[in-house]
Amino acid sequence: MTRRHPSSHSRSLLAHSRLEVTIDDLMASHELRHRFRNEGTGPVEIVYTFPVPLDAAFLGMEATIAGETRVARVQPRRSAREAFDDAIAEGDSAVLLERLEPGLLCVDLGNLKPGEDGEIVLRFAASLAAAGGVSRFSLPLVHRPRYGRSRLDELATPAHDFAVEHPLDATIRVAGLLAAAPVQCASHAVRFERDGDALRLTLGHAALDRDLVLNFDLPKDAPAALRLVEDEGGAIGLLEVIAPAQGTAQDPMDLCLVLDGSGSMSGDAIAQSRAALAAVAEALHEDDRVQVLRFGSSVVPLFRRPLRATARVREAMHALEKTIDSDLGGTEIELALETALDGLKGGDRKRAPAIILVTDGAVHPHALDAARARAAGAGVRIFVVAVGSSAGTDVLAPLAEATGATLERAVPAEPIDAAVLRQLRRARFGEPMELWVEWGRNARPLPPPRLYPGDAATFVAFLPDAAPRRVSLWIGKTEAANLFGEGPVPDPSRRAWAGQQAYAHAGAAEREAIALRYGLIAEETSAVLVRVREAGERTEDLPEIVPVAHMLPHGMLDYSLSMPRFLRKIAPTSYPPPAPGVLFEMDLPTHLRKSGVDDEVLYSKLGYLVEESMNPPRELPPDRIEAIRAELRRVLEALLLLAPPAAFTLERLLAAIDPSLREDAEAWLELADIELHEAADAARLLLDLVGEGVGAALSDEQEAALSALEFGAG
Repeated sequence: MTRRHPSSHSRSLLAHSRLEVTIDDLMASHELRHRFRNEGTGPVEIVYTFPVPLDAAFLGMEATIAGETRVARVQPRRSAREAFDDAIAEGDSAVLLERLEPGLLCVDLGNLKPGEDGEIVLRFAASLAAAGGVSRFSLPLVHRPRYGRSRLDELATPAHDFAVEHPLDATIRVAGLLAAAPVQCASHAVRFERDGDALRLTLGHAALDRDLVLNFDLPKDAPAALRLVEDEGGAIGLLEVIAPAQGTAQDPMDLCLVLDGSGSMSGDAIAQSRAALAAVAEALHEDDRVQVLRFGSSVVPLFRRPLRATARVREAMHALEKTIDSDLGGTEIELALETALDGLKGGDRKRAPAIILVTDGAVHPHALDAARARAAGAGVRIFVVAVGSSAGTDVLAPLAEATGATLERAVPAEPIDAAVLRQLRRARFGEPMELWVEWGRNARPLPPPRLYPGDAATFVAFLPDAAPRRVSLWIGKTEAANLFGEGPVPDPSRRAWAGQQAYAHAGAAEREAIALRYGLIAEETSAVLVRVREAGERTEDLPEIVPVAHMLPHGMLDYSLSMPRFLRKIAPTSYPPPAPGVLFEMDLPTHLRKSGVDDEVLYSKLGYLVEESMNPPRELPPDRIEAIRAELRRVLEALLLLAPPAAFTLERLLAAIDPSLREDAEAWLELADIELHEAADAARLLLDLVGEGVGAALSDEQEAALSALEFGAG
């Protein structure tokens, strides 16, 4: 059935939202109430797409429409959609909740009549992440604009409007392990108060323009906690474990830090990426090797090759912080990973190779297959920091998993550099810890989570009966804990979350049955409810479809897509047209491709090339050119690699050249169309000469210093 697309409507029908969170040890459940109001003149169908935690398990949905409350039922996806469409066609009201992709759901409220309110209540459960002695509760509440692929229907794709406001009230109650722990809210101003043995946090006058992030200091030496949860005649065992800290690994490593520079990283995300580069520079050891790649539609290496992390190289990394920007257009993650793997190839076997990828982008499901297989085969772990809810974790999480690494989701409201440092700490360990649980007879454990020292996770097993059970936790060959569970208790949140974990590890043939058993919103299932109206109350016209726009994420200054200047096709304009065959920027000489000039200047240079092609300067013999290039290498190195470097001018360069070569050197620079206006141009030329085999290789410190000059950061 086809319904009317929106023609004109008020900016948003989302009147208010209310959030209530309960944190019990390392498990959180939350309830979101969204109140919608139709102030138009005809019936509407409201489409609202929103993010949830990656491991979020659905606990239920209910809706109150025109004063009547109905509870949703989870059904196979097709039958839920048919029930919804039939209700709308009959003039009744209905609500449909579907999964669009992992971490992204869509709620569809159909046939809300003029003047009516509709309140939808959504409940979920998710685990708390923990690493390095800190436990994090991160709840995505706003969807950042996506610059990668989108497989979503146009109406379901989240839009953003800087003029809309979605107010939010929120309360968080903390009980159990973390109730007395020091806590910091990284995203909002909060009010703290005691509630018996629990802690209550209140947000006032907030909005759906940022994610909610809480950081708790984990109690030292917190013991493993065993729970047995009722499960339709059987039981589910859940063992919450904090892996013991083992100090900091000191083994040298080969690291490639890959930073997303696409347009969607604008604002606070790119500022945090600069901080991440600074933090990595401080955390590296002298024996480490490092490369930094920026990527978007193209890949920009900050160094020509991986460099040993000496003090001078780390200083250059700090100098290069200001070059980290969101100016590279789209999000070609595959190209960035292939470039990173090329750089790590042939490294010292004594160093553990690793990539830390920081991105908010998304790619098609199979786009990273080749990079994933290549990394796994070469023993290169790819640790991922997924920024915001728009990152394609459905592809990035398997990438990390397949290479023996981990994924962390970070939100710009919290320091991205902290997530990068956690991944760096993990990367220093050659492999995760060997933790396993002995559940007893006939237990069906799920694959154990991957844990590094200081990480926390929950081990899950499905048990055949409700009898008391003794469980042992082992670290390697040492029994670390022996716990006894009395008998299972009802715990809907943990039961649903365990079901979500079972779904994630199941084969395709089993997933629908698991989703229906535990009432999950999954690829195969949706939730639907219908509010049947009396005959005289039914709508006669099909509703107008109105997507609810998201607020512009806090701290995101500009998310307009702009392709990088130097990968655009040069099209004729009012400037003189380029010569035949000189149509793409990549046809230009190296020094022009990297100089950062505007299109008008490019056209001017292209016109100059055309003129020179008709009136070429005198040619120089090859041996003379070789001597000139060698002399330029000598003089450029002397001028640029002083500490500190001398102020560069073309006149100073020419004055330092051997007088017998000076006139021909000037002619060769003109012939090659090399313009040397500033130190960045000179550094680029020197690096090109070295790369072309002119003279001896540079030291790592020299490479780093020239890279800083090349990018204008020296």
